[in-house]
Amino acid sequence: MAVPLLRTKLYISPLKSEIVARPRLIRKLNAGLLRSATLISAPAGFGKTTLLREWITDQDLKIAWFSIDQGDNNPVRFWAYVVAALQSVEPGLGEQILAALQTPQPPSIDLLLADLINEISSHSDSHPDTPPGKKFVLVLDDYHLITDSAVQDLLFFFLENLPSRVHLVISSRSDPPWPLARLRARRKLLELRADDLRFTSQEVAIFLNQVMKLDIAPQDVAALEKRTEGWIVGLQMAALSMKNRGEISSFIQAFTGTNRFILDYLLEEVLEQQPLNIQAFLLKTALLDRLTAPLCDFVLERDDSQHILLQLEKANLFLVPLDDQRQWFRYHHLFSELLQNQLQLVYPQEVTPLHQKASQWFETQGDVDQTVAHAFAAHDDQRVAQLCVKFGESMLQQNKHSMLSAWIEVLPQELVYQRPWLCVYQSWTRHWAGIRERGEECLENAERMLTSDDSLSQVERDKLAGSIATVRAHYALVNERLPQAIEQASKALRLLPKSNYYTAGTAGVALGGAYLGQGDITRAEEAFRECAATALKGGFVFRASSALCYAGMQQVKQARLKVAEQTFQKAVSLARLPGGRLSPDCGFPLAKLSELALEWNDLEQAHSLAADGLKLCMQLGHVDLIAEASIALARVQLADRDFTGVRATLQQLESLSLQTKLDPWVLGWFDECRVRLWLAAGELEQALYWADSSGLQVDDPFSFHYDLHHINLARLMAAQVVQHQAGAEPTECLRLLARLLNATDQMGWIHHKIQVLVLQALVLQAIKDQPGALESLGVALALAQPDGYIRTFISEGSELQRLLSNLPAQGASRRYVTRLLRAFPANPIHQGLTLVEPLSPREIEVLRLLTTSLSVTEIAEELVISVNTARSHIKNIYSKLGVNRRLDAIEIAKELHLDQQ
Repeated sequence: MAVPLLRTKLYISPLKSEIVARPRLIRKLNAGLLRSATLISAPAGFGKTTLLREWITDQDLKIAWFSIDQGDNNPVRFWAYVVAALQSVEPGLGEQILAALQTPQPPSIDLLLADLINEISSHSDSHPDTPPGKKFVLVLDDYHLITDSAVQDLLFFFLENLPSRVHLVISSRSDPPWPLARLRARRKLLELRADDLRFTSQEVAIFLNQVMKLDIAPQDVAALEKRTEGWIVGLQMAALSMKNRGEISSFIQAFTGTNRFILDYLLEEVLEQQPLNIQAFLLKTALLDRLTAPLCDFVLERDDSQHILLQLEKANLFLVPLDDQRQWFRYHHLFSELLQNQLQLVYPQEVTPLHQKASQWFETQGDVDQTVAHAFAAHDDQRVAQLCVKFGESMLQQNKHSMLSAWIEVLPQELVYQRPWLCVYQSWTRHWAGIRERGEECLENAERMLTSDDSLSQVERDKLAGSIATVRAHYALVNERLPQAIEQASKALRLLPKSNYYTAGTAGVALGGAYLGQGDITRAEEAFRECAATALKGGFVFRASSALCYAGMQQVKQARLKVAEQTFQKAVSLARLPGGRLSPDCGFPLAKLSELALEWNDLEQAHSLAADGLKLCMQLGHVDLIAEASIALARVQLADRDFTGVRATLQQLESLSLQTKLDPWVLGWFDECRVRLWLAAGELEQALYWADSSGLQVDDPFSFHYDLHHINLARLMAAQVVQHQAGAEPTECLRLLARLLNATDQMGWIHHKIQVLVLQALVLQAIKDQPGALESLGVALALAQPDGYIRTFISEGSELQRLLSNLPAQGASRRYVTRLLRAFPANPIHQGLTLVEPLSPREIEVLRLLTTSLSVTEIAEELVISVNTARSHIKNIYSKLGVNRRLDAIEIAKELHLDQQ
């Protein structure tokens, strides 16, 4: 489950009133603003964070601060905090990116990072609160806690592409794994290291005598400086140990050893100087990432934690405030680490009970993440299992499948199999993520417990049995067992309580998918619409949104594209976040809208929708929806003739299909994209190899579950006939096309019928049956015109373009044919041609009409000029283009884009 970002991690703790001023370092930091970044790299305790706070206090800068902890070793979480930090100085920056990062299955970060950099640049250049030339600074404190290579690589990319007004500051105990020498050579980096940060003799004296008020003799100050080598935390711990100590010189003389030894030694000295109850408080609260009085009171079973926390802060015992109200604190990271080590030594038997108490407290606060995290830390698998049962249903309803799955999968399997609901949740989350092995085994185990557990009420039995049937229906659907899918989905809808809108909606999706696999559009659309209505009753917009998408897909099959567009738009509206921002649930309908935009030949819009849809579906994490969005993008890339892009998209989809069993209709679309790619790229051998290995035969029964994927075989056979390839079989191809037409008529799949008719027209034209070709094309046009099909026709290339040009004017709508002809891309055979003399505006108008099926007389009527004047314009056009027939003029004009002027 995504947890709200902790604003305390973005909080800059105030500088204490008494510090050792460090003007020499402040000057260096100011000079570093002329470069891209500052790296403050030194071992623990060298005052890195304190120096930054002093610098910030002394400057008129806009500061975005991010205090890193070990939990930020996750690219998604890390960049979510970076964006949130930037928003603290540039409100509104990266809102959509942050929303995407806070979803249960976020996208690959490199897909978002370029957008973030561009948006930062836009804000820093135009934001009204940013005066010209003024820097704003992003500070990453405690960066050494980042060990994840992906985070490291992405941050370096971020640094390399920073806008000029942004300055990055990294405070770390170790160098990041970057090519620092290159950054130095390019003068992009200022570095402050231990030698820069260590206290000078003068600073040591000021610290010990003025800040800590110890009144130490100069020779003892010099000795302690030598022993610590200016190490600030070592000096601080030594000073705490020396308070109320009589013999300071002897202590200083004994103060020796390696840094780690000194640290351990001083920790013991500091703890021993505290009352026993304070020592116990420090050690027993060290396992908490964040401290607040009510939490500490509950864990330690006391009532004075607020007083102690304020006392610790006043005593400089490494307690860092996380808000201005002094309600939340954390220990200095180094101090916390040492306290936890000491806790294991002093109170080993109390570690587990302390974690258990912390888990209980966070449960009362509704913080599910921390509740389960402390249960895991307590090695309390039984409690984790109970929590998964308790929160599982609500997590599924909120699309927190990935988090729930992560918890369940690390539990011992025998523990999961003791709880029927855990079995159901494990089976469903595995199906969602595409890990579909052993899913049925989980359900069978849940079913056995259902029959053997006499403690369950009838209502509970029905709910559990209905949930088992729901998940089983989805497994049956992807495994091509359609009767079982219908049986199980129907069973679920009978058993589930009427108030269980989410699971009932999920069962409805499986039922509609099974009807779709049988080719029953009417019942499929009805099931999906009922599913959407059921889900909306419970407020489950994702379930309703996805169901509407499936309903819209059936409308597309009926060639009701405009109605489908409204359905998909409604699905997007349902899934939007407050304020209109896109949620991951919007990915599916956006991908479907992309396919409509593609059919209407708006390639720019189609590409944008497909890219956004895929990105959001990846965040959602449902493998089948990721596959559907990938197909949408591949189709746009094919239309753009971006063969490199489509190969990459299909390769990713193939990898996904090898890892899991996808919805069968997606596999049919996958083959469609591959066949179209091979034919467009002239790779006929690849397509023929696919045909041999696919097992598809002309006389096979058709599969509606695979979306009539025999059309892919028909497309390949038609291409062989049109190209007059050896081995082409026109008769067999036409026989297959005739069978497909009968199937589309039987099921009302008009969308597919249009495609088949176009292929039939091309084959008939290739075998010189011009009347038959024009008849098939005319029927296709009549079916396609009401909803404005374009791409289905122009994707077939110049052969269909010529056939359209020969279509009798009294056939399909003349204006529709004209529109189609104008949409065809230029013929590459005319590349490199240029005009000797430009066309006049009137000649360009005539040329545009020449690309249609209009006669010369009709062109004259359209332009309200005489026929002789029209003929004169045409003669001049032919002369300027260097041609002597209409078809050649059209091809050259398209290549030169004259028809678009």
